[in-house]
Amino acid sequence: MLIRCTTKVLKEIGITKSALVEVLESDNPLDEWCVNLFYFNRQKCLIFTNAASLFSFIVHGIYRKEIRGIEELFLKELPRALYYENFSADQIKFVINQFRHIELARTINRSVLASMNGLVARYLCFKSYATRSGEIDDTEMQCQLNKMPMRICEYKLPIDNFKDILNGKKVKKIAQNKNMVYIFDAKMVQYSEGKNIVREVVVTSGKSLLHLAKTILNSFNFQCDHCFGFYGDINKHPGKEQTEVYESFVDAGVKRTVECAKGVERTKIASVFKDIGKKMLFMFDYGDDWRFTVELKEIREKLGNEPLPKVLSSVGEAPLQYPPLNV
Repeated sequence: MLIRCTTKVLKEIGITKSALVEVLESDNPLDEWCVNLFYFNRQKCLIFTNAASLFSFIVHGIYRKEIRGIEELFLKELPRALYYENFSADQIKFVINQFRHIELARTINRSVLASMNGLVARYLCFKSYATRSGEIDDTEMQCQLNKMPMRICEYKLPIDNFKDILNGKKVKKIAQNKNMVYIFDAKMVQYSEGKNIVREVVVTSGKSLLHLAKTILNSFNFQCDHCFGFYGDINKHPGKEQTEVYESFVDAGVKRTVECAKGVERTKIASVFKDIGKKMLFMFDYGDDWRFTVELKEIREKLGNEPLPKVLSSVGEAPLQYPPLNV
């Protein structure tokens, strides 16, 4: 049985993605679950979602110590969630008996992750309204999430999908949507003079890092007329200490800053930014040394004929790339 964890969850547990064994999808639809971390009123919450049915349950107000025992937490909270969904004792026992051995793995299906983000957004909406009105029934809120028609399941309800699995019916596999939308925050950290200068940009996952770079630079009214690179550690200098590097030097056929560097023209955004919350250092123009932190904030499905790329929001006035010379 697999629990696929996002980067935020792995950080709480104290495990890096590189320490995890690469595990492919399971043949048993009950065997694969995804978990993500979010906050409500500054309290940590986890959402567990079955990758085959999108059946979900939420554990709220938990501590890091509990998250570090995520396997035990899952086995304790899943029966409770099934009980509140009116599954029989025999059905609950059958489900729990499937989980003889639990392994942790990284998330791989961005369609499932995008659906989880949508469920969390709905839950937070329900929770905020209930908190204001004083009518808090967290159990009912969670049950409502499993009665939401899901587009990637052809508008079937997660609770119905899960029941079909228990009844031995074949559930259509949730395909990886190649046309996902990625939402990034790009924050200027060099020459910002302490100001908060941020652009929220939207791109499609199938585009390259070159496309992302141009989108970010355009959002700051910069021209993409110099070399640039993306670096995995935002706290280190873009040089030999970096272990995850993507540079336009590679595509230009000139000397790269570090041997492990890969190109940007053929590297897809989705292959680099695999989890929400991932941050990278984006360095542009190695002479003037413009630096930005780039963080993946959200993954969702593309909305019809939505024009992309685009800038969702703009905070702060950026300095000019080429200020006028004082003569």
